[in-house]
This record gives sequence, structure tokens and C-alpha cells, in this order.
Amino acid sequence: MRQLFFKYDHSIAKQFTEEVSIDERFRVVLWHPRTIEVLPPGVALLPFAVWWIMHHLHLFANRNYGLFLSYHEQKLIHRSVITPGYFRFPFMNKEDLQIGDTWTMPEYRGKGIATFAIQKIIEFHKKPEGSFWYIVQEDNLSSIRVVEKAGFVKFGVGARKKRIGMKILGSFEIEKQP
Repeated sequence: MRQLFFKYDHSIAKQFTEEVSIDERFRVVLWHPRTIEVLPPGVALLPFAVWWIMHHLHLFANRNYGLFLSYHEQKLIHRSVITPGYFRFPFMNKEDLQIGDTWTMPEYRGKGIATFAIQKIIEFHKKPEGSFWYIVQEDNLSSIRVVEKAGFVKFGVGARKKRIGMKILGSFEIEKQP
């Protein structure tokens, strides 16, 4: 499956097409790992415990690994993972962040929650020297609309490559830029 690579930085990004807000009944959390807190409430052990270990072993390019979480009545309804560069993202610079593994509970989709999350992540982590990346399968039209609405521009097309025959050790490779 082909992957589309979207990028947000000061030199190429469009402004948010509209500032998105969400219902005040939702609670949002920008979670970063602590030594004794491996996971925030409502998040599965895998793969997040592995990323917690990678964070504490300093395997990421910077210390900004985290999760943007939205809750409604104590129920997790949205998650976006904030990942610094590591072997899976060889195209990223030291200060870059990748927003991915984004998920919204089906009954809450189409309400602007994912776009809101991306905008808040950018506002919180915005640094002049760093870019934000978003990788999406080319047939995931709803996710593409979300990231474009958040001001990202298409940077390239590529694929997820296996390393030594294993997908888990593979990387995302940009094969061509527009």
C-alpha cells in the first residue's frame, strides 16, 4: 500500500483553514511519559509500553514523545501519538515530530476531534527548527482531509519497507516528492 507523506513547517505550511474547537464536555490531555507512569488511562499496553521504553532509553531523536488524548465521560474517544524520529522515520530531522497512530471512536468521527488534536499538538510543540509529519495510506480519504484541514501539505509518496524481512523493524521511505 502506498503511503502519502504530509509535512507542516513554517516554510511550506498553509495556515489552518479554520480554527477547530470541540465540545466543552470533552476532556483533553497532552500526556508525556513519566518514570512510573507507563500508560495514560484507556490506552492499550502494546505498542505504547514499547514506546515508553524507547523514550526512557533515549532511542528517539528528542524527548517529545507523547499522546494527545480526548475523553468523554471518562471514556477514551480519540488518540494521536506524537513520535520523535527514530529508525522507522529516516527522513525526519532531530527536532521533527510525527503525528500518527491517530484513532477516533467511530461514533465521534466527523466532529472535528482529530483536526482539533493536530492543531493543539502543533501549537504546543511548535519550534522554528522542527517540522511535523503525518503519514497516511493513500486510500484513507478521511484522514487526508483531516491533515489538510490542519494546514499540512503533501510532501511525497512512498511505502513502508521491511528490514531484514521484518515489517516491525522496517521504515517509511519517501520515494518521490511532488
